[in-house]
Amino acid sequence: MTAAAAAAPRILVVEDERDIRESFCAILEAEGFRVQGARTIAEARDTLTKLGPSLCLLDVGLPDGNGLDLIPSMLSLDPPPTIVVVTAETKVETAVQAMKAGATDYLEKPIGLDRLLTTARLCLERRALTLENRELRHQALDRWRILGHSAAITSLQDKLDRIADSDIPVLISGENGTGKELIARQLHLRSKRYRDRFVATNCAAIPETLIEAEFFGHAKGAFTGADRARDGWFVQAGSGTVFLDEIGEMPASLQARLLRVLQEHRVTPLGSADSRELDCRIVTATNRDLAAAIEDGSFREDLYYRIRGVELVVPPLRDRGDDVVLLAEHFLEEELAEKPRDLTFSAAARSWLVSQPWPGNVRQLRSLIRAAALLLDEGEIDVDGLESLARPQRGAAEPTSDDRGSFFAIENLREFRNAVEKEYLRRKLEEESWNVSATARRIGIRRTNLHDRLRLHGLK
Repeated sequence: MTAAAAAAPRILVVEDERDIRESFCAILEAEGFRVQGARTIAEARDTLTKLGPSLCLLDVGLPDGNGLDLIPSMLSLDPPPTIVVVTAETKVETAVQAMKAGATDYLEKPIGLDRLLTTARLCLERRALTLENRELRHQALDRWRILGHSAAITSLQDKLDRIADSDIPVLISGENGTGKELIARQLHLRSKRYRDRFVATNCAAIPETLIEAEFFGHAKGAFTGADRARDGWFVQAGSGTVFLDEIGEMPASLQARLLRVLQEHRVTPLGSADSRELDCRIVTATNRDLAAAIEDGSFREDLYYRIRGVELVVPPLRDRGDDVVLLAEHFLEEELAEKPRDLTFSAAARSWLVSQPWPGNVRQLRSLIRAAALLLDEGEIDVDGLESLARPQRGAAEPTSDDRGSFFAIENLREFRNAVEKEYLRRKLEEESWNVSATARRIGIRRTNLHDRLRLHGLK
């Protein structure tokens, strides 16, 4: 058998009438398909596993029973074939029964040459697309998989599995760097919406002057520079998922509009009088205490209850025990895939990893392991190596408050203030994994003011 013949789609023809069976086989073989015939249910069962067909043409009236009884065996194959029922019966009930059992199409005899070939090609093309889509989904699930076996992660996984295929809004809460977007993508990929888009945005990263147009879209001429109409994120997502990260940073004016969209399931673009119906699922995330934000008036209580259909709390890395080692080994494996070397963690290094507080959570761990993979030699990664990389590096011109006389050696008061402020901001940013919005909230200043101070100190 040639390579081309081996790769050709395989078709099983289950038909008791010899002339019809041989005619179908000859026509399909002439088109380049690998075809095998079976006269009875018993013969078909013997052939199924050996042939692994992509398509089955299945007669209903067979000498040893009803051909529809074969469908469960066919569907148990991985991947299952596409099933087309072929019969002389004209009863609608038979067609309905075949479709309910798992058949894709239903053909009545006599069947012309063109109809047979067209049906076979379309069924095989559709199956190929389905298998490709399934493979892409598996790849995406693997890329965004949740690693860990701790009780906290197992509980989160269980809740995620229960709600993934529902349409209920989900609020994902947790500290910075815990993997809230990963959870959102898992929700999307495990749902019936996975074929449609996953649209992700950070509510804190969009200028307030553009945020409404980005969310809701705009008509042509709605504002200066709007030279053409544009769909907003809710429309772009189609029947997929819209993920709104850092929902707690959303301006009050936008909160009101978002609430209306969620209530009415319709969106009106800026500059337009026409609204459009929405079918997307809303998933939000925050590292803020939204209950406290409601108390201080910065977040709407009615919006909170709209987005919090179910809340998933992502545990911090310090509460995940040995998951830290599992994640570290995974990140190391990813880095070594690009530059293979014999590099592993020592037993002491594993214990050190578990003992750390990880204020930056998984994001901080990944950054550390990436640095270790790039800078450390072959052999074992030990505690000293990890500690040296985890410890903030400072130049001679940037003394620390821990060194005797460091800041106080500065004679000029303005330079002293700037040096202290720079070190203070750098440390707070590191503790928040360099998330500017979270740092601004923590130290009690506006985000725009913090950006100005970071530019001044060269920390951007």
